[in-house]
Amino acid sequence: MPLSANVAAPPLRALRSAARERLSQAGIQNAAQEADWLLCHASGLSAAALLAHQDSPLDEAAQKRLELELHRRENGEPIQYILGSAPFRDLELEVGPGVLVPRPETELLVDLALSLLPDDGFVFMDWGTGSGCIAASILLERPRAFGFLAERNPKALSCAWRNLRRLGLLGRALLIHSRTPGDLPVGAECDLVVSNPPYIPTEAVGGLMRDVRDFEPRMALDGGADGMDCYRALFGAAPLWLKPGGLLLLEMGDAHQAERMKGHSSKFDFLRSVLDFSAIPRCMAWRYRG
Repeated sequence: MPLSANVAAPPLRALRSAARERLSQAGIQNAAQEADWLLCHASGLSAAALLAHQDSPLDEAAQKRLELELHRRENGEPIQYILGSAPFRDLELEVGPGVLVPRPETELLVDLALSLLPDDGFVFMDWGTGSGCIAASILLERPRAFGFLAERNPKALSCAWRNLRRLGLLGRALLIHSRTPGDLPVGAECDLVVSNPPYIPTEAVGGLMRDVRDFEPRMALDGGADGMDCYRALFGAAPLWLKPGGLLLLEMGDAHQAERMKGHSSKFDFLRSVLDFSAIPRCMAWRYRG
């Protein structure tokens, strides 16, 4: 029964229990935590207030919002789209339909970039910027850096622009619509090219989790027959942007892709890789010979 169908306004305790049960029945692994997030989002209460007012009722408008949001989550829509934001490092970034949800693994790519470029005054290109999570993190931690943000999805590019505007970073960024790494109208001598490109093999996209497969943008996931189309394109185009000695940093899909890409181009020297939380080579770095 929909939560808003009760005649008497139920207390938060009952709504919380019912929301947890519904999400659990829908196969949501983190049902208890997500139920609380949705309750807070629908009601406007903080997590502390939610716990402190368990016996208080929720007004009808908030109940209706909660019912709608629960229905969306039961149907598999990512919780980040429903809440309108996703955490990344120390940031809370806007995301929504048409925008790839930032992942914790991508934080490793930012860590690698910052470790290899300790000098503050550098220029970088972030191809496939999505929400702008990588570029925003670098710009915030390196106050004299400048970034080019390229993205082929107009919805994602608009989202990245709003995130950078909210963080006060637009003065040190140029956002560019780019369908492929080779079509950029901007020529620059960058110190760094960084990318989390689509890397899922086409045939494997159908086997992804429902909230990813059915809701996140396919163009941000599908990397072609072997998942490596964008890697090859990035190696081909990066010399157009990099100065001699510049760095190319990529997020990888799996150990097989990482091994194949190590010595992919004679124009680059492989530097190192970074393992993720599952001991998979997740990020790799090369230096451009020039």
